[in-house]
Amino acid sequence: MNMKRNKKTIGISCFVLLLLVGIIYGYMHSINIYRLEVTRIEGSGYGYKIYERERLIIVQPFIPVVSGKRPFQSVQDAQCIGNLVLERMKAGKEFAISKTDLDSLGIVY
Repeated sequence: MNMKRNKKTIGISCFVLLLLVGIIYGYMHSINIYRLEVTRIEGSGYGYKIYERERLIIVQPFIPVVSGKRPFQSVQDAQCIGNLVLERMKAGKEFAISKTDLDSLGIVY
């Protein structure tokens, strides 16, 4: 009888452990579904791309909200704005960039 109880306890413990591992894996995987890639724009500067898992969802070769087709002047500028867009997307907020955003982050345009 004691042996049956031990087997049952071990079985339930293994099930709970596997369930917890699955939940943690699912949570961690869902956090990192978006990724940012800074790209070099031929001849003049930088832009960025955002992927949802492996699917390309945003291509931003130029500074948003600025008239004309001006790329970012540095990798850091493109990375900074791309990260802002990612943060807003993950939070479920409107992710459009404004001139106020550019100014507050010191992006030259």
